Amino acid sequence: MTHNFNCIATGIGSMPGADPDKAVEQSLRYLPEAPIWPQLPQRNFREHMDVQYSESLPGLRIDEVGGKVSFNTTGDLTPALEKFFERYLEKDYGFFRITERYAPGFYALIRALKKGSLSNARYIKGHITGPLTTGTSFKDETGRDIIHNELFFDAVVKGLAMKAAWQIEELKPFGKPVIIFIDEPAMESLGSAFSAVSPDLVSEKLNELVDTIHELGGVAGIHCCGNADWSMILNTRVDIVNFDAFGYMEKVMLYPVDIKKFFDRGGALAWGVVPTGAFTGNETANLLVSILETGIRRLEQADIDQQTILRQSLITPSCGMGSLTPDQAEAILKLLRDVSDRMQKKVV
Repeated sequence: MTHNFNCIATGIGSMPGADPDKAVEQSLRYLPEAPIWPQLPQRNFREHMDVQYSESLPGLRIDEVGGKVSFNTTGDLTPALEKFFERYLEKDYGFFRITERYAPGFYALIRALKKGSLSNARYIKGHITGPLTTGTSFKDETGRDIIHNELFFDAVVKGLAMKAAWQIEELKPFGKPVIIFIDEPAMESLGSAFSAVSPDLVSEKLNELVDTIHELGGVAGIHCCGNADWSMILNTRVDIVNFDAFGYMEKVMLYPVDIKKFFDRGGALAWGVVPTGAFTGNETANLLVSILETGIRRLEQADIDQQTILRQSLITPSCGMGSLTPDQAEAILKLLRDVSDRMQKKVV
């Protein structure tokens, strides 16, 4: 299915500060066509991306003082694992819910939406962490990445799938299509000398998440903030590929054949053209629009029609803003709004 996003703006997920209601107000003000629920990692350790979706996982241990999350796979975890997989097979989404302790921003968005804050919205966006990032962040009791433990990694992936499904079910009543981004910052390491993970395994697990999102009627995106195996990503069943267009445009444009196939099947690019980590405050909307236009011209050379590109595009920050100051985040959101407005005017 092709979605005509028409260069609307949306966010990645994390925002600075500790006030979920304030972050939601910013989301609705600057991202009215596709508001997000804000992750607030500065607020609490449990809102870090490798912890936020960990509730319900059997054998998981959270050390808030030490800032660590790990699995203890020793002992008899059979009853807990059986219950987990039974709830998964029964599609008991409530069992896998993200509680307010872990995601107050989600509940703040729900409260705001119930007050009727969706007048301009076309979509609502949620997020989960991806299987590679989670599977290499969580360790077992020996310090080994849990991605190398077949049973527990399977639980991790299915848990993430259910977190996505639960979000979609909670947001469906507001009558807008739900976008779920799979956040994969660890994708940059895949295929390097430092990674012992198979790209085929990652592709398989990404598609498992995408299929669950699709089964619930959601739109599936993937966010990679560095360089990545773009050919592999573009050939998954994902609907949106979000990349850092400010810092990695040239890397992504090395795959014109894969991008064309992706567009032909209805895929969309989310151009992360507003810098976050590299943000200086000197960037202008004119500069960022010029960067976008350069990328679009490159795709036109691959025989992709300009209007197709514009229709099947979104505009985002290059990454999350959870490590920034509130003033920096506000400036980035204002710039994002300006760039999106200018690009939307180019859509015929």
